[in-house]
Amino acid sequence: MRKVTLLFVMMVLMLLAASGRAAVLYENDYNDQTPGAGAGGWNWTGGAVTAHQAVYEEVNGNIVIRHTGTVNNSGDSAQDSRFGSKWDITLTGNTSADPADYTISFDLRNVSGDWDPIPLELFVVTTPAAGGDDNGHGFPTVELAQADGWVRVEFNLADFTKNWWQGTDWDLTQSRWSLEVGMPWPGLSVPAGESWTQVWEMDNLKIIMGSDIEPHDPVVLPDNDDGTVGTLISQAETEVTLGWMAGGDPNTAREYPVNPDTLGYYIYLSLGGEDDPNLYPLDYVEQVHAEDPYETDPYNEYGPILLGQSTTYYWQIEQAMDDGTGNPYGAGDPNNIIGPVWSFTTVGATPRILSGPEHAVADFDGNASFSVTTGAVATDFRWFKVGDPDTQLADGGIYSGTQTNTLVITGATVADEGEFYCIAYNGDPDDEGIASLPSPAAILWYPRLMSHYPFEVMSDEEGVYVTPDIVSGLDAAMMSDDTGEDVPVLDAGMPELDGAYALKFDNPQGDDPNTADAQFAQLPAGVADYKDITISLWIYPESLPGWARVLDFGTGTDNYLFLTADAGWGVMRFAIRTPDVDEQLLEAGALTAGEWHYVTVTITGDTGRLYHNGELVATNTGMTLDPIDVAAELNYLGKSQWPDPYFNGRIDDLKIYNYARTTEQIAQDYLAVRGDWVCNYELYDLPFDFDGDCMVGLADFAIFAETWLDHYRIYPE
Repeated sequence: MRKVTLLFVMMVLMLLAASGRAAVLYENDYNDQTPGAGAGGWNWTGGAVTAHQAVYEEVNGNIVIRHTGTVNNSGDSAQDSRFGSKWDITLTGNTSADPADYTISFDLRNVSGDWDPIPLELFVVTTPAAGGDDNGHGFPTVELAQADGWVRVEFNLADFTKNWWQGTDWDLTQSRWSLEVGMPWPGLSVPAGESWTQVWEMDNLKIIMGSDIEPHDPVVLPDNDDGTVGTLISQAETEVTLGWMAGGDPNTAREYPVNPDTLGYYIYLSLGGEDDPNLYPLDYVEQVHAEDPYETDPYNEYGPILLGQSTTYYWQIEQAMDDGTGNPYGAGDPNNIIGPVWSFTTVGATPRILSGPEHAVADFDGNASFSVTTGAVATDFRWFKVGDPDTQLADGGIYSGTQTNTLVITGATVADEGEFYCIAYNGDPDDEGIASLPSPAAILWYPRLMSHYPFEVMSDEEGVYVTPDIVSGLDAAMMSDDTGEDVPVLDAGMPELDGAYALKFDNPQGDDPNTADAQFAQLPAGVADYKDITISLWIYPESLPGWARVLDFGTGTDNYLFLTADAGWGVMRFAIRTPDVDEQLLEAGALTAGEWHYVTVTITGDTGRLYHNGELVATNTGMTLDPIDVAAELNYLGKSQWPDPYFNGRIDDLKIYNYARTTEQIAQDYLAVRGDWVCNYELYDLPFDFDGDCMVGLADFAIFAETWLDHYRIYPE
């Protein structure tokens, strides 16, 4: 079945190519370059904290392009940074304007640095047919981990996913192409005060047009979920099988799935030594041709063979061609067709935890679970709770599944909260089983109110005025970015609430951050570090300068969650983002100045909800970020991570929960203060509510009755 399927795939690929014969348009292994010399082109950086250069370097007798970024953020806040190179190459024979006819490939390696993995992407740009600036497209981002070593990257130019900033009207028949390899915009975050050297390397650039006549599409079986291959035979050996597709027929009139002049294959394999990519002859196998050349199966296998465990190997296939007498040319003969160098890493005896566990909020009965996924050789599991010392868990009480990949917790209370992690084993851990590295620790929370700021009391603690968090003691400190002592004070609170006061931010010129209006409050780090969350508060804007923050918790301009009463164009916005994930938003109509509003934000799973005066006003089911992902340390009330205006007005009764309260609960929270009623727009489905009062009543019937027996029928004359 495998051979039939792969034959079909190969035939489809043949049909996709406009040219039946592959033409190598450009190939460069850089081995004729001088080590230490500049690699040419334009070396660019994004962000002010990185300097970059690209030079030719010798690595184990092989010349590569080495990209070195000197990362140094001497500032007091995190900044994004990225770097890469753009250079010109000259092509000949590129006669097709169809991107699907071109394949570009090269080797990449993330050598060292704090960015591990590092994302890299390729752009191909040309001059448009009509002249002018570069136009082109970018291709999928590759995540390179340092442990992966050299990675072969290959793209078909039809697979573009990004547009070049100057335009996309490329002309692939132009002789000058430009290639850009580097980190995607906006880059990665560099924490304040951090510095390091980031190095990645590139080698073996190749561009072809047409169908591939080389051996291609390597597979090494079995392919494991953790990225390794093979079956562990013993603690020392792994069994693998090599597979590949034969190069196709260069005769465009026939287009056989296999070049009929291919008689066999010389197989080369490295020895698996550390940093030894040299290839050595392994064996020769014949190509079996069917009587009907259109039925020849291009898929070939060799094996199984025994190799070392947890080892990276390099391999290559050389197609042995007919020398004209029915015999193959010898190994290494220039008339043979040699394929690229491929690599794989064999499965190791040491198990690996691939993902999990995830932070969890128990339900109100105290039930939750944690799970991990592992690589191929994990057979046993043990769960632990972080402590002093850590405790290995056993089945009984609230715990079950303590020796499986899923820990189940039943009936937990607040006292059972904590951090939990798993270790996987290859073999019985009580009988010399080999242990994995511990998984990341996941937090268990019992759902409850975590912080409550009534803003009823202010006290001077060693020269800093604070108002208490009456639940967890994460008290709010009154601050000012002005040189004076004009910090927030207590003033008249929301009248219907218990208590007399609210926190007042006196920033009447808040639309100009350069004035002396600079009052804000700061909450301690960790106040919002939860998987799920509810943030509720009463807000009284005195004025509505655009982007003034009611609250902004984060670590800088690329890592935050914030709420603004008006983003500047009549929209109230809640946003959350991290350096790696763009803003995820909840938006509704802006608040109005001069009155009290009850605003609530919840996040649970991938769903965020925004409520105004107890009523659901916005839902986003694509909010994949959790507040704990932000790990906010600079937690402001009334101030932004950006140089935005300061909030001018009052805040009362701020509450933070470690779970998402329901639409019904939030409505009741509002109604307990204001009374009246709230429409449940989460469930609202009243097609006969013509007057929009969230109820089908006599008024709706009257509207309906006004059109009783009205019709648009046409009768016979």
